[in-house]
Amino acid sequence: MELSQRLFVVGLNHLNADVSCREKAVVSAQNLPAVLAELKALVPLDEVVVLSTCSRVDIFAVCEDTRRGGEMIRAWFTERAGAEIAPSLYQREGDEALLHLFRVAAGLDSWIIGETEILAQTKKAYQSALALGFTRRILNRAFQSAIAAGKDVRSATGIQNGIHSIGGATALMAKRIFGDKEGGAILVFGAGQTAEAVVRHLAAKKFDKIVVANRTVENARAIAGKLGGEAVSLDVGLDLLAHVEVAVFSASVKEHLLTSGLMAGILAKRRKPLFLVDLGVPRNVDPACAKLESVYLYDLDDLKRMISDSMEGKLAEKDRAEAQAAQAASDCRLEMNKPPRLAPVGAA
Repeated sequence: MELSQRLFVVGLNHLNADVSCREKAVVSAQNLPAVLAELKALVPLDEVVVLSTCSRVDIFAVCEDTRRGGEMIRAWFTERAGAEIAPSLYQREGDEALLHLFRVAAGLDSWIIGETEILAQTKKAYQSALALGFTRRILNRAFQSAIAAGKDVRSATGIQNGIHSIGGATALMAKRIFGDKEGGAILVFGAGQTAEAVVRHLAAKKFDKIVVANRTVENARAIAGKLGGEAVSLDVGLDLLAHVEVAVFSASVKEHLLTSGLMAGILAKRRKPLFLVDLGVPRNVDPACAKLESVYLYDLDDLKRMISDSMEGKLAEKDRAEAQAAQAASDCRLEMNKPPRLAPVGAA
């Protein structure tokens, strides 16, 4: 068997699972080491990488029996997130799994074509597994090549034209909410990569006031300070919901940061609508908040629908990018399956 045929992926993404489904399967950065160890102990895997983002949870793995390995990982998913997740799961093996990885890294499997965040997320997922000793020859070659190809595809095509990040899409949504009104005050919850991208794009659109709220104020200050914003604690941020027009949530939480009960109390202090954009997976805002009067709640799926028109201009470039990613995946497969070079007789 060629080495590349031992590679497979099991996962779900924004194409076949809505945010309520994806949030049940998400793997946090804190839980990643334990999940990697659990998967390798549960399934006879030689190598494994877990890529978990707001849009997907993909488990890339290597073993002798990919069909059986895939069945066991699918069972792990359903035990973790419930039997209702089963129809959303996909499994790809061998060349198809390798191509899937290259398309993901290139931003071709994202709802924002050419998305930039996924390349950094793919690299981080690989580096985390590598540092913990969960990758060897096959996944090392696959991920290193896919990350390099992801950069090349973006630089050689126009898939990054226009909106190319969740941060940019969120800033566009905020501008649409405000309409022709100048300025405005926006509150951002979280201090991770997505939150930073949101704040950076909002700052470029010149809102009057941007406040970043986070559990660790120092982390919020690291983002807000260099972009002219203000940093506050989560509690202060929740109090400020009584005064801002738009709030973006992108915090890492296990339970809802904003409940419907808390929101009802905040509304008693307001005299104008409040727009909430929840980018969290798991979600930061209780969906029941959307039922309250004067509250307009958007999640990732709503954001996806709102900006779909801006993706049409990228379709021609996407075809070129698809061809380049496919060729890079094929080249990687050939390199991966080459027999290891033998040292010359008498070599040290």
